[in-house]
Amino acid sequence: MRVKVIINPRSGKGRGREQTDVIGALGKRYGELDIYPTQRPGHGRVLAAAAAAEGYDLVAAAGGDGTVHEVVSGLVDAGGGERAALPLGILPIGSGNDLAYGLDILDKLERAVQRLFNGQPRTVDMGRVTDDRGRSEIFHNNLGIGFDAIVVMRTETMKRLSGFPMYLTAVMQTILFHYGAPPMEILFDGEAVNQRALFLYVGVGPRGGSGFLLTPDALRDDDQLDTCTVNPVGRVTMLYMLTRVMKGTHVTSRHVTMRRNREIAVRSPQPMPMYVDGEMFAYPRDNVHEVTITSMPAALQVMV
Repeated sequence: MRVKVIINPRSGKGRGREQTDVIGALGKRYGELDIYPTQRPGHGRVLAAAAAAEGYDLVAAAGGDGTVHEVVSGLVDAGGGERAALPLGILPIGSGNDLAYGLDILDKLERAVQRLFNGQPRTVDMGRVTDDRGRSEIFHNNLGIGFDAIVVMRTETMKRLSGFPMYLTAVMQTILFHYGAPPMEILFDGEAVNQRALFLYVGVGPRGGSGFLLTPDALRDDDQLDTCTVNPVGRVTMLYMLTRVMKGTHVTSRHVTMRRNREIAVRSPQPMPMYVDGEMFAYPRDNVHEVTITSMPAALQVMV
């Protein structure tokens, strides 16, 4: 079995660079493992897309959810755009490992490398978003529109924090300095909802932001996208809701609506900031006003 490991040397505040030799030594115990460090943003996607033609049997992402997103995107490119061409392995050494958490594979590195060769493939769903200019992007874990995307924008400027502390700090800053609830027309499998919304969150899995359980009941193999729509609320209520989101108990609040659908269309007269898998898809300056979000059933196999 041939395994191609794509590692982000900068993941986990440099932990990826430190773990490269360790991964290589561990891999020799089980089979053929080649390590390819990424050299620039988007490089992981290129490396993953080439893996099938190079004769690899599996591609592993060594890093956080950003690295996983690039690798999965490349595997889907190689698979013709609908499903991944090869199975995915995960070495969760990044600051945010939400996909690994959702699959219960947040193990130490030795066990994670062993799983690449001895694990069992699990088939999971993904999602795709397409905007009003024809841009399209897949996501393996989550998507957010509105307040949640402003939080991700703030994390891009943070150099000293990582993981959950970084996201929590960004959330607190966004609560204090940004408040907006634009009008949205949302079609949930064709059923129209018109309202002002603080944000719309879409989850393939239960966790985002390294510890926020916004869609705690999401299943990865039901061909459904779980959503959390948050009504306009005051800052004090937002702070209170924050504690509930960490536990996933916000789902019973009158301030949110939880749904499960296959296709979601969103329109707004205001530009919609948006991210996928913790990476920005649309900034306010991109002037995106309409997107369609669809489930991609059984689109990826992950070694678990």
